[in-house]
Amino acid sequence: MSTPGIFVTATAIVLLMSSGSPNAAEPGEAASGGPPATEYCLSLIRIDDSSILDSKHMLFTMTDKSMYLNTLPRGCAGMDSKDAYTFRTQLNKLCNQDIITILHPGGHGMLPGVSCSLGMFEKVTQDQVDALKLQIEADSK
Repeated sequence: MSTPGIFVTATAIVLLMSSGSPNAAEPGEAASGGPPATEYCLSLIRIDDSSILDSKHMLFTMTDKSMYLNTLPRGCAGMDSKDAYTFRTQLNKLCNQDIITILHPGGHGMLPGVSCSLGMFEKVTQDQVDALKLQIEADSK
């Protein structure tokens, strides 16, 4: 096994051991009274669409139409709903603590901007997304 593979495996083991169950929920209650469903990673082949909601939130829509909200732990200064982004992963998953890079038009293509770490992926309903969008809109006024 190569050194990068050992590092990735060791990091994954440390994260699992230090964070508890891979399905551990963020603090808070869902509308049903139970904890919200959270995931460390989303399979890239299951992601149908993604969008930036504001400097703190991204929404991922899956091929089965389920939705996951990612709340960036430290926000991403300057990230806007109109921005494009990219990421690098050696796995076939997009995971908590992976880094996204905002892209800006320039020259003959896109130029990299600020890079930010992703948070946990929380399963949400359309009603929750609509409420968050209304809150984001109200906060921007």
